[in-house]
Amino acid sequence: MRRKSWKPLVQLVLHMSDQAPSVAKASKAALVAVAELLKWKELKELAQKEQLWKMGECLLAKESSRAEQFVQDSQRYLLSPQAPLREAALRFYGLAARHLTERNKETMAAVLSKLGRMEAQDEDPSIRALAAQTSLILRALSDQQESTLRRLCCWCH
Repeated sequence: MRRKSWKPLVQLVLHMSDQAPSVAKASKAALVAVAELLKWKELKELAQKEQLWKMGECLLAKESSRAEQFVQDSQRYLLSPQAPLREAALRFYGLAARHLTERNKETMAAVLSKLGRMEAQDEDPSIRALAAQTSLILRALSDQQESTLRRLCCWCH
């Protein structure tokens, strides 16, 4: 049961930004219940305080190995007609993508491509700007990882 409880966490976190107050409230209540089931005090407290950004960090700190799944789980929300939901998804999407490792090159390329489309096409200027900022951060982190790997390889030879 606990393993399956992980599946809806991203959806619940993102739906706390839903424009419909009843959906946001139900998502918060469900997230608190799942956190209780998982005996995860920090997540429960963050959900009660509605600290969405910190909840994303909390999920990834606990299970960074699920980063690729979290990227996929948040991706469909990037197309939401609701700007607040798209923004929350974009923030979580970028946060999860930062935890991708060298072996996730294809996923990172897809993430950067999706961010490029959002930067060029989203109707909301603040979301376009956030997509551009997220893309820059991810590219810088990727370049930094490659540089570190090159130095390690050169040092070994």
